[in-house]
Amino acid sequence: MFNRSKLKRQGKSAFYRNWKSCILICFIYTILVGGTVISFHKELDLDYRDNIKNININNMNANSNSDIVNEFLQGVSGEEKREEPEFLTSATNGVFATLVNNVSRSGSYLFGFLNAINQMLFKDRIWASVIIIIGAVISLFYWIFVSKVLEVGQARFFLENKRFTKTKANKLLLPYRLGKTTHTAYTMFIKNIYTILWSFTIIGGFIKHYSYCLVPYILAENPNMKTKEVLKLSRDMMNGYKWEMFKLDLSFIGYYLLGLITFNISNLVFTTPYINSTKAETYMLIREISKTRGIENVELLKDNQLEGKVVLEEYPIYEYMLKQAKEHRWLRLNYNRKYSITDIILIFFIVAVFGYLFEVLLHLFQYGNFVKRGTLQGPWLPIWGAGGIAMLILLKPFRKNPFIYFVLSMLVCGIIEYGTSVYLELVHHMSWWDYHGFFLNINGRVCLEGLMLFAVGGLVVTYVAAPIIANLLDKVSKKWKVILCIALVSLMAFDFYYSGKHPNTGEGVTQEITDSKLEEYIKSKSD
Repeated sequence: MFNRSKLKRQGKSAFYRNWKSCILICFIYTILVGGTVISFHKELDLDYRDNIKNININNMNANSNSDIVNEFLQGVSGEEKREEPEFLTSATNGVFATLVNNVSRSGSYLFGFLNAINQMLFKDRIWASVIIIIGAVISLFYWIFVSKVLEVGQARFFLENKRFTKTKANKLLLPYRLGKTTHTAYTMFIKNIYTILWSFTIIGGFIKHYSYCLVPYILAENPNMKTKEVLKLSRDMMNGYKWEMFKLDLSFIGYYLLGLITFNISNLVFTTPYINSTKAETYMLIREISKTRGIENVELLKDNQLEGKVVLEEYPIYEYMLKQAKEHRWLRLNYNRKYSITDIILIFFIVAVFGYLFEVLLHLFQYGNFVKRGTLQGPWLPIWGAGGIAMLILLKPFRKNPFIYFVLSMLVCGIIEYGTSVYLELVHHMSWWDYHGFFLNINGRVCLEGLMLFAVGGLVVTYVAAPIIANLLDKVSKKWKVILCIALVSLMAFDFYYSGKHPNTGEGVTQEITDSKLEEYIKSKSD
């Protein structure tokens, strides 16, 4: 009855029927749990206790905090210090270069990020132990309440996608939307603790890994089940199928090797969604068999909507018992929703204010003094808001393809930033930003890291922030939204008028352009 070839065919079909959403949810999940989109794979020595002893504590005082943290990470992972590719270390200016160099050295997103923050903002003045402790606490909290909960959300997506061809990627957040975050996190935490403890027996860890492999799917189907019931049901359902599941995993080894060759690209666009689709098919098969075996509590798996023939629609969630849970409406992340003119205006101002706060705080942490950023007098940066809104409106047809959306976002933001820089130079003979010395910059007006930062921000705004903001704004009456929009637009219009004659300038804000090649070029053309 357990036919691997048939399960893989069914999984592949489910993937192909809704391939865009499958790839999108795997992409989002990989990013959110701290994985890499394009990566170099490495071995991990699980015997970290002896490796920690290899850290040279005596030389810590001679090293920078970053070196100490990296040495700590190498001791934990058992890795030798890696030789870094030249293209990762050749650029030394800017946030992008600092982050890439730190992540490359440490092999960790979190600790690499903390190192970069330490170097860029605090000039390497934070104690290394503080960085390690902060990183450990954040890692544990994130692992429990984000990574493990999202694992259940991903399982829910692929369970629904098995039958419903219009399943959306927002299923990833279902545990949060149903108010089951704490219970889901606790159950997954206990499941992983059991697996880790059994791993000390070597063979026991292998067995228990497969004994509890159905826990995310059981929780995804019925998050109301008690933790003990979920763990026991997974063990009972997997009796007689652990070896079959191991052989199923082994059958994908060729795809994993392909992932090594393609630097994880093939895993992202095919292997991962294909495997997840196959695992969902496998769960439903074992679930069906378990019901005929009379396993205790199997009757609690009563989401009958997951059974049956493929249908060209979305899962009717309100027809199932999950409707009993209070759903947080503002977490309905419909990234393809329409926005009213008032929504667009208010999102513009929210993004503009966020950009202002970001740049002001960045300068404050870096240089220790407060400066107003931008050309205007108010607490906003219109270029940020314009970029966010331009992506929402101009790139709407590409929202279903995040890869194309990301590339086009870089292009749109590049045009806006470059054009604004040219305008400010011609009108005010000053520069409010200068990317000379940054990796892949164009005349100091735009650079690769800035465009990538804006594009990532665009993805966050489009797929997460804007839908949430619009959902919250739906609770505000139209009258008050119109009044607020008129007030804000009026204030910014006055700010533009006043700042056109008296722009915000000064140390840390602008630098005067004494030799404008652009003006010389325009003058030569006019002559």
